[in-house]
Amino acid sequence: MSYTVKIIQGNLLPLPDTLCAELGFAVGDILVCERDKDCSAIRMQKHADQTLTDEQIASAGNLSRVISLTLGE
Repeated sequence: MSYTVKIIQGNLLPLPDTLCAELGFAVGDILVCERDKDCSAIRMQKHADQTLTDEQIASAGNLSRVISLTLGE
């Protein structure tokens, strides 16, 4: 399965609620983000450790937390 979404201002990647529901992502989840070498696609999956702090997420370099755009704006 693959989906196309565009990165918006602030390097945010908006994931519609329906897409999050289908993928099993929820606000607060930590995702591993990997760029495919041969194209501009990004592969995302839930990280095995969902207890990381924001500092640990930032230092990892390839992790991101799912946030609500209405709360995060």
